Amino acid sequence: MSRVGGAAQTKLIKKLSGGIRTDLAQYRELAAFAQFASDLDDATRKQLERGRRVTELMKQPQYAPLSIAQMAVSLLAVNRGYFDDVDVDRVLPFENGLHQFIATKGSALIDKMMEKRELDADGEKQLISLIEEFKKSWA
Repeated sequence: MSRVGGAAQTKLIKKLSGGIRTDLAQYRELAAFAQFASDLDDATRKQLERGRRVTELMKQPQYAPLSIAQMAVSLLAVNRGYFDDVDVDRVLPFENGLHQFIATKGSALIDKMMEKRELDADGEKQLISLIEEFKKSWA
């Protein structure tokens, strides 16, 4: 999520973004291959769809950087598949709504993430619960 080199990233972001780098690399490779392939299996199709959503998440507005906690929320949500069934053109509105929801309902968790720049197992469970609650209410 960060456009800053890995050395400047916090432990929290490094931990959550590792899978994204691999997913994006595989997506680019598959996307190039898929241009010439007519039959794609379900796993390949799902990987391409997730890659499209991750690529869309990377399109953040200029001069509107995300906080460490917001990046962590987005990374966890995309890594766990919570964006998989969101239409690509609605990925950024979904992300924005998710950030607002968690800022309201999980403000203590956000404060803790900002202060410690880490997410322990209990915090991760709490964050997943909040993401699932938002997902049920989002239309």
